[in-house]
Amino acid sequence: MLVQQTKVVDVLKSLFVPGLKKLLLSIGSLNEVRVNEGNVYINISLPEIPEEDANRLKEIITNKVKELGAESVDVKITFRKKQDIKYIIAIASGKGGVGKSTVSTNLAVALARLGKKVGIMDADIHGPDIPMMFGINERPMVNNEKRIIPIEKYGVKVISIGSLLDSDSTPVIWRGPLITKIIEQFYNDVEWGVLDFLIIDLPPGTGDASLTISQSLPTKYGIIVTTPQDVSVLDASKALSMFKQTNIEVIGVVENMSYFVCPSTGEKFEIFGSGGGERMQSEFGVKLLGKVPIEAKVREGGDTGMPMVLIEENTETKKEFVSIAKEVLESLEGN
Repeated sequence: MLVQQTKVVDVLKSLFVPGLKKLLLSIGSLNEVRVNEGNVYINISLPEIPEEDANRLKEIITNKVKELGAESVDVKITFRKKQDIKYIIAIASGKGGVGKSTVSTNLAVALARLGKKVGIMDADIHGPDIPMMFGINERPMVNNEKRIIPIEKYGVKVISIGSLLDSDSTPVIWRGPLITKIIEQFYNDVEWGVLDFLIIDLPPGTGDASLTISQSLPTKYGIIVTTPQDVSVLDASKALSMFKQTNIEVIGVVENMSYFVCPSTGEKFEIFGSGGGERMQSEFGVKLLGKVPIEAKVREGGDTGMPMVLIEENTETKKEFVSIAKEVLESLEGN
């Protein structure tokens, strides 16, 4: 019987990795499928798994492909280099326009200034803002092992599709599978080195990118960003539910754009209402990590590539971001 390559791929798509209970091609990559008459060769890359699970997987693949009519099946499994990252934290909001990338950027830089080794992955493939917020204009390099070297600035290692595009205005018009693939590459094929923290700036919503981060990467922790208004809390609660459904521990919630302090009078204005962070804390039992005010310098810093925590002036916003970073350290390390 003639074995069709597409049928072999379909079989591989349906298989789970023993011991992990995750789909083979959700955590692994298919390097090659070669069919020569009745002989089938399969080359797969996986994160490191126990030898007995790898042997069991080879046996399952062999039996399934032989059911298609193959006379012989040769399965090669190679293991990717294991990343040395202590904590992976995904930052989500459920909706756009709440300052999630601003929170991600300042949290990453604040942690670096507290002496931690930090990286940030921009997983917002359609709207990559992280390069602008870090003031990065160059492209990342590739080493002799064909691994991507992240750009380092302010003590943070940075990777973003925005650094790989021809210009800032180039649109990324990709469907789900391509987005999933690039995010997996941003984790597996980047030379992150030894990190205490990898901050992942998620796109709005709970689509392919967010699910890939939750299911295919070893992400264990999440932070929710909201504003005080009800519609933001509603969308943020969906992101929180996604984390819980994918077994990601929510460290807490950051309420951004909490209030505005008039520079001339010192009067506080709650432009977007109040209590959003407290409502999430009360309804979902998550910690309120901090309340970040609205400040013109935050917008200026985002446009010029100067994160708020690096400015000389000790503003309320700067102090709040540093406090949030310390709260994260306290939650994870008890420092």
